Amino acid sequence: MFECLILGDSTGVGTAQAINARYERHCDVQAAERATAAQVLSWRRPGKRYNTCIFSMGSNDMAGPALAARLAEIRAQFCFNRVIWLLPYARPQAYTVSSVAARFGDETLDLGRFRSRDGVHPLRYGDVAAALLK
Repeated sequence: MFECLILGDSTGVGTAQAINARYERHCDVQAAERATAAQVLSWRRPGKRYNTCIFSMGSNDMAGPALAARLAEIRAQFCFNRVIWLLPYARPQAYTVSSVAARFGDETLDLGRFRSRDGVHPLRYGDVAAALLK
């Protein structure tokens, strides 16, 4: 069973809805529209451990060292068997997120693979869910 925590911004919200629609056992979600990495850092940590964590962050932040530091701090607070970062459509932010993922040996899924109307959100979250659940 795919048991996970989805943490982050509106892309995390949409991805969680698509994943949870596919399976009886749902992923837990700590995600909100327009959430920044700084806001995610201020959220209370879940009380349980997860096999998989999907991080969806960076789209609402400026790319650069400050974002990288916040993402690394978030990542360091979580211990999971598998972490997957959703890389934002915006390339500067995607590069920042990717560098943090590489530092921790985590997986990435580039949202740039998926069609988007606004350059921020996937057109079909079901496609993202299917790619994550392979």
